[in-house]
Amino acid sequence: MVKILEPELHIEQIEGHPGLRRLIVTYRLEIAPGDPAVGGVIHDEAVVTAHDEHDAPVFPSHVEFRFGGEVSVAAAGTIQQRLEREVHRFDLDVEQDWWDTDQAGGTKPIAEFADHLIATLTVSVEGRQVATATSPVVTGSWGALGAD
Repeated sequence: MVKILEPELHIEQIEGHPGLRRLIVTYRLEIAPGDPAVGGVIHDEAVVTAHDEHDAPVFPSHVEFRFGGEVSVAAAGTIQQRLEREVHRFDLDVEQDWWDTDQAGGTKPIAEFADHLIATLTVSVEGRQVATATSPVVTGSWGALGAD
């Protein structure tokens, strides 16, 4: 049996690149003795999407980032995994902030909305899905008015 343990989504600023963010998904992969994955290759995929924290549906979000990797499994046990992908900060803006332009051409904030993201992990062996898990929600503000 293959298990995904402690999935976490982190979003980091990238030094020297103020418009970019690094999506990082970390987790532990536990492989039981005798599992068919031992001696094979495990493929993992993270899908980062918006998470609706409201009682009523909000505008549909098109936030979806897919990234993954693979790891050779020599023996049963636990493997630490880390998947990364760089994205533009504004692409993480689930709920668009509202602002207006004043007479001088400056930005006048109206409303800043929090953005909620999750990562869903899928692990496959030989094209067969063997485990899934979802990270806790990460909340921030990546829109025009936000400061992460």
